[in-house]
Amino acid sequence: MIRGLYSSATGMLAAQTQSEVIGDNLVNMKTPGYKEELASNISFPSMLIERMSGSQDSVAVGGMGTGLGVDRLTLSNVQGSIETTDVDMDLALTSPGYFVVQTPAGERYTRNGHFQLDGAGTLRTADGYALQGEGGPIGPISSEFRVSADGTIIDQGQNAGRLRVVEIPAEALQREGQSLYNSAQPVQVSAGAQIRQGAIETSNVDLSGQMVQMMSVMKAYEANQKVVQTQDEMLGKAVNEVGKI
Repeated sequence: MIRGLYSSATGMLAAQTQSEVIGDNLVNMKTPGYKEELASNISFPSMLIERMSGSQDSVAVGGMGTGLGVDRLTLSNVQGSIETTDVDMDLALTSPGYFVVQTPAGERYTRNGHFQLDGAGTLRTADGYALQGEGGPIGPISSEFRVSADGTIIDQGQNAGRLRVVEIPAEALQREGQSLYNSAQPVQVSAGAQIRQGAIETSNVDLSGQMVQMMSVMKAYEANQKVVQTQDEMLGKAVNEVGKI
């Protein structure tokens, strides 16, 4: 009976974690380049139950689960919608891959193409991280620059470099903030990156899908909660009534 309480409690904790993940996805629906977070559950090892009899032999009844937990969080690499902004500093990746930016902690990766041109003519993120090209930071350039589909930057008729785009497996992505990522594996340079200037990629969060998941998680939480209440009542009876016999 106590074991059943623990199993149901782990189910409630897993549902709570999933609810928090869904909430985070919904909050970031309007964040450019945001990647939907996915939570997967894992069952704890099951145990074999045996019915004990008066003899030395026991009869196998079956297996009993010992609960579950959230195994890991992964990120969806599905591309979001491309929204035209007509702002020259906005860049959208229309192919797999991530822009590379330089942060104080090292290189990080993003699909949020909402960049800004600072006073020194360097393209930076809203947080001030320099956008990286194949030869280092992009700049100095003027506000009249143009970006071709393959990421080549032309400024005042001169080649100002080419944007560096890398590919990262979804299972290797590690979120740092809303739309900034690190990689648990070495990244690979994208050979066929396609970039569109004057546009931005929106979040890939599926609102209807998230609402369906939220309803499912709520039902799972309520079911486990009822099981906990029932087992608590049975335990109370075992203590208060059986003990009188």
